[in-house]
Amino acid sequence: MNNIYVGKITGCHGIKGELKVLSDFEYPQKVFQNDFSIIIDNNTYKITSIRKHKNFYLITVNNLKDINLVNYLINKEIYVQYDSLNLKENEYLLEELIGAKVFENDENLGTITDIFLGKNTNFVKVNNSFLIPLIDEYIKYFDKTSKILYTKNSKSLKI
Repeated sequence: MNNIYVGKITGCHGIKGELKVLSDFEYPQKVFQNDFSIIIDNNTYKITSIRKHKNFYLITVNNLKDINLVNYLINKEIYVQYDSLNLKENEYLLEELIGAKVFENDENLGTITDIFLGKNTNFVKVNNSFLIPLIDEYIKYFDKTSKILYTKNSKSLKI
């Protein structure tokens, strides 16, 4: 897992080079900050200013403060290096769950086959047969090294 998708540049805001970024990335506070490196079309850029506006992040990259210097970036996707996120032991990306085994009380409940993003809660699909909400009532922890999601009370959700 090298480059991670974090959003898309949908346009410019004003004429001073601010790019409008639409993102539903789960750790925006780790990415959308000054001096953070992002990747657009395999080129690295530094965020030199950032602010939130409605559902968008407005960013300036490489101190380019003219719309004519950044227009070519419109409709481009933004990526970051996984390692630059500096995720803590208990933090993980949803996409890391795909293919993980699900265990409850030493019983293998199956493999995560899909992720569903909900308005308030995200869900994982196990063996294409049942869903587990990603909330404390059902999730103990995720072991990134062994790719095992340890659950509680989730056997009751199994059909």
